[in-house]
Amino acid sequence: MRKIKLVVSDFHLGRGRLMPDGGINILEEFIFDHRFIDFLDYYSHDEFRRDEVELILNGDFMNTIMVDYEEQYPRALTEAGCVEKVQKILDGHPELFEALAGFAKAPNHRLSYIAGNHDPAVIWPAVRRQLQDRIQSEILFPGFNYAFDGIWVEHGQQRVATNRFDPDHLIIRTKGTEEPILNLPWGCFFVIDYINPIKRFRRYIDRIQPFGRYLFSAYLFDTGFALRATYRLLSFLLSHQFEKHRWHTTSLRDALDIVKQLSIIPDLEKDAQEILQTGPYHTVIFGHNHQPAYVKVGRAKLYVNVGTWNDIIHLEIQNLGRQRRMTYAYIEYRNQERPQTHLKLWKGRHVIEEDMMF
Repeated sequence: MRKIKLVVSDFHLGRGRLMPDGGINILEEFIFDHRFIDFLDYYSHDEFRRDEVELILNGDFMNTIMVDYEEQYPRALTEAGCVEKVQKILDGHPELFEALAGFAKAPNHRLSYIAGNHDPAVIWPAVRRQLQDRIQSEILFPGFNYAFDGIWVEHGQQRVATNRFDPDHLIIRTKGTEEPILNLPWGCFFVIDYINPIKRFRRYIDRIQPFGRYLFSAYLFDTGFALRATYRLLSFLLSHQFEKHRWHTTSLRDALDIVKQLSIIPDLEKDAQEILQTGPYHTVIFGHNHQPAYVKVGRAKLYVNVGTWNDIIHLEIQNLGRQRRMTYAYIEYRNQERPQTHLKLWKGRHVIEEDMMF
């Protein structure tokens, strides 16, 4: 019997492609349910059915900050509100979660879920119970990182000031809120207050890399929208400083520095190298920046980024254009040797057609 671990990241599951009224959900990013179902079926049957297989959802599997609660997008995320958000995601992707349940029920198969910056809802105990009830199996929730057998797995938001959570103060009580709320980083407010509304005008805006180059181009070729986007950005920055009930304080200067960070693709390779140099690890696996990577560090260490299965629009010359790479990490144990990690591209087995999103 083989022992295998699989790592995927950044699916950003929302309410589903269609809203309850039949309209298109412009905030949904993941429309490849059947590709992932095929993936789960492959690693649950035939040669893998009796193997020991662990699927690690390495953060941002769900996109709870882009799902409404009582038809609003609140900044204060309570436990009850997050349960409602997750239920909408479960209802929006019923076949996918049924396939996850089938995977978890296979002998010697299990699921682990690492928290990312787009799915902080999984911090709440009620949400964890909700997911386990839907999957009908126990799920391991290791927090923001997961270490085993010389391998360090982390989503990556803790390495970026914009999206870093305070692990010692994940849940807070504050004036103006009746219930405890999640202590969100600045980047979550940026998505809730700025990205969510502006996606209604350019739904692809959060899938462009690097964003700074896009905004510069927009001033030349989409001037009206660029000016509106800049005005909305300035309004967001100012309102964030002077709102009446603030539980997350950021100076205007720091906020502007953070906006500069948003204009580039986070480089996590340096953070991976630091972990490899200072800790007892031979492999580091990240997600977060949507950039698949397989980089040897020194003679015997490795940095892997599992990327995303969603479409990315690249403005860099080396990757110019629309790109979709359904990448994942495949970790295989061979006898007494240390586990070997590979970056693989899922091509599917029998996909005939699929939806497109522009």
